[in-house]
Amino acid sequence: MLIGRLRDVEAEDGSSMVEVMVGLAMGMVVLAGLSMLLIVTLKGNARVSARAEASDNARVMMTRITEELHSACVEPATSPVYPGSTENTLIFKHGPYGGNTSPNAPVTKTELAYSPTERKLWQTDNGVKRLLLSNVSAGTNERVFEYFNPTVQPGRFATPLIEQNSARTILVQIAFKVSPKSEPVADAGAATEISNSATLRLTPPTYEEGKVAKPCE
Repeated sequence: MLIGRLRDVEAEDGSSMVEVMVGLAMGMVVLAGLSMLLIVTLKGNARVSARAEASDNARVMMTRITEELHSACVEPATSPVYPGSTENTLIFKHGPYGGNTSPNAPVTKTELAYSPTERKLWQTDNGVKRLLLSNVSAGTNERVFEYFNPTVQPGRFATPLIEQNSARTILVQIAFKVSPKSEPVADAGAATEISNSATLRLTPPTYEEGKVAKPCE
């Protein structure tokens, strides 16, 4: 009986080398799958964050531009938009940002310039230049700035603005696209397009036949 018990103890079976290798291989496959899932999740979060940041920056800048245009009527019946403004450059004068305009308020001459080669939007105030946005492109119609007066024909003015059309401009349309800066989202369709407009009038425009609506009336 003692000899039989000793044989039972000595007969303990272990894992073979093949079983060990198969187990390691399966573990590596599971680990690789979890790693890929983690990478995809992190990239997805980076894409969402980068796009949200680009969209937020664009909206902040668009709000500032339109607010400056809304404070542009510093003189009655005088257009704040300068002749020579184009689809990529808007030149105008305005009162204090976010403040009430008055005859004694300081006037700022501002130039907003979009550079297609740099993909940047610049702002120059009384000769002082600063960067507003980077990774910028024109809107769907390939124009950043457009100038309108629906009471005259053709309604939308050709650029660069001649003096007669700049004196009639009562509405400025702004549209541009902003792409994320991060590499994980530098792909097609990542850009966010934003557009807005500002009416350069103190009262609603008239649509009486034959009467031209003037800016800052």
